[in-house]
Amino acid sequence: MKSPQNFLRGSLVSLLLLLLTGVHIDGYKPVIIVHGLFDGPKQFKTLTQYITKVHRGTEVKVISLYNNMASLKPMWRQVQGFRRSIESIMQESPDGVHLLCFSQGGLLCRALLSTTPHHNVHTFISLSSPQAGQYGDPHHRSRYLQYNTFLAMINGDRPNKDMKAWRENFLRIKKLVLIGGPDDGVITPWQSSHFGFFDSNENILEMRNQEFYKNDTFGLKMLDARGDVSQCVHSGVKHVTWHSNFTVFQSCMEKWLT
Repeated sequence: MKSPQNFLRGSLVSLLLLLLTGVHIDGYKPVIIVHGLFDGPKQFKTLTQYITKVHRGTEVKVISLYNNMASLKPMWRQVQGFRRSIESIMQESPDGVHLLCFSQGGLLCRALLSTTPHHNVHTFISLSSPQAGQYGDPHHRSRYLQYNTFLAMINGDRPNKDMKAWRENFLRIKKLVLIGGPDDGVITPWQSSHFGFFDSNENILEMRNQEFYKNDTFGLKMLDARGDVSQCVHSGVKHVTWHSNFTVFQSCMEKWLT
């Protein structure tokens, strides 16, 4: 039988070896999931199973708020509600959290990140979300700038007094992961999931050619310059199946959820 001294010595040696070899002995960061339009927590059972199977012990929180028809409520109101729910999770997770948001949820999460000082979101995964808008805007640009009080504001297309603070808040994230593909069938153009969009002639302007990128109005250019923007494209995936496709999870999400 080992003496207490030998047991302690052996434990210290084992801990030192773990540290020297770079093996993590702490757990995975919690993953917070925000659903999209007409969705709710039940649509994310499969994705939750993928996460917990690959990264055992991960705490996955699918926010049950503004579910189904309630997802039609005003966007800023939803941002406030989701913020209250997510802030309590962040406070209980001093090492940070990951934020995985689908479709409309990706826009809500980006607004939440921009308007929440001192958040501790490590990776923000935007899963098939119309980050640059949905078809219609290129032919009504002036009306969009005059009347849109959500997307135009978080993109910095419509300046406001909080833009500098919002940019600083958004840049607190360590990684932005953008996921989408040409067979989505809902996001139009599909490149909007990667911050691309139509010009007035319906030609696609990729992310780096967008004015909000070139002017770095909300921090996207800075994130890209840091090497912290990852774009993942998958063909053959319909909009409602992104969160249940294991290949998408494995190739686009798994490595960032640690």
